[in-house]
Amino acid sequence: MDPQDSGAQDPYRALLFKLTGVGIQRPRLRSAVNTWRKTQRIAIEHEVKRVVMRDGTPRSQLAKLRDAIARKMFETLPAENQKYWGDRAKEEHEAALKRWKDDTTGKPSKDPVARQQ
Repeated sequence: MDPQDSGAQDPYRALLFKLTGVGIQRPRLRSAVNTWRKTQRIAIEHEVKRVVMRDGTPRSQLAKLRDAIARKMFETLPAENQKYWGDRAKEEHEAALKRWKDDTTGKPSKDPVARQQ
């Protein structure tokens, strides 16, 4: 199983969830910054490398530095762009929530291709 996959498509996990009510987590709403930063990984990494070379940031602090740089870069965007990314995060959340509801409360798929996954 792919570690990035939630396992929501696994019919056994869905059955276990229906029987016990425990298992598949409800998707969470991402922030506008986190939705935006998925599309800007190269630019953020370039800036992180520049700051690391300049300041000599230790490896243990790289995640914190990446987050700070991404937030600073996002804050420099115009307000309408920030609003766009907030709206896009909500749209993605609604789609993920719909898939989650279908997987947890809907009937199993009768499509043979879906059963082989």
